[in-house]
Amino acid sequence: MKVVSTEKLPEKAKEILNVNDENIEDDLKDAEGLLTWPFKAGQYIQRMPNLKVIQTFSAGVDDFPFHLLPPGVKLFSNAGAYSLPVAEHAFSLILTLAKGINKEMKRIESYQLTGKTIVILGAGGIGSEVARIAKNGFMMKTVGVSRSFKQDVFDEKYSISEIDRVISYGDVIVDSLPLNKETRGILNYERLAKMKEKSILVNVGRAETIVEEDIIRILKERPDIRFGTDVFWRNQKENFESPLWKMENFAGSLHTAGGYASKEVLENAMIRACRNLANYIKEGKAENEVRISDYI
Repeated sequence: MKVVSTEKLPEKAKEILNVNDENIEDDLKDAEGLLTWPFKAGQYIQRMPNLKVIQTFSAGVDDFPFHLLPPGVKLFSNAGAYSLPVAEHAFSLILTLAKGINKEMKRIESYQLTGKTIVILGAGGIGSEVARIAKNGFMMKTVGVSRSFKQDVFDEKYSISEIDRVISYGDVIVDSLPLNKETRGILNYERLAKMKEKSILVNVGRAETIVEEDIIRILKERPDIRFGTDVFWRNQKENFESPLWKMENFAGSLHTAGGYASKEVLENAMIRACRNLANYIKEGKAENEVRISDYI
């Protein structure tokens, strides 16, 4: 199978998969496989009449142009590729908020983590890694809320339909949900209002799973609640200018947990994507096939 990549790949990735990542224009008409970021896919799909499979470099595919996907073309995400660095980043936000670390010379009440309960929304690679760190590092009770569970690292498991009840259990709540029809705006004012006193909410999934004006309202009404995020709301592109930065009970980073974390993280993710596509080509199956009905 002829495969093209819209991005320059590390040499180790090309040892796994025979792929053209330079001057690909002449190969588009014959290529059957495409490696790309979801937001770039639309530039190539319609010029690839023989396309059979797309493998994304990103874990999330919410910005993929699903309306352009030809019938029968397989789409695989890179879910799990960023689990470790994103989970580590989640705990950097959790600890910053819990311990009142800030740039101002001001003493802030410290919240204890050890032995407390963490509710993790989304039990994929990131959520499972967050649970592992919470359990092993802080002896926390791990509560998962998800459609499916990939690893057995949760003390309690609940479905998404039970989120209204379970959100109140968390001393810490981590949002690692993918963004799709079911999860867009799932954390609205009514649900956020159910958070317990002195709880911490951290988002390392997609900003749009939380209603922006509602989290701002909650933080103003309940200063004991603390919120941290690595992801921000998008209007065509992610907008890091937010009123949140002016709030004392907020901590943020500029979407640096995943692919933008470092060259090491990005290259490892690209290698994983190539390995997954190579498995599909050789064996006819791969991980993380996208369920199109979740998005359109």
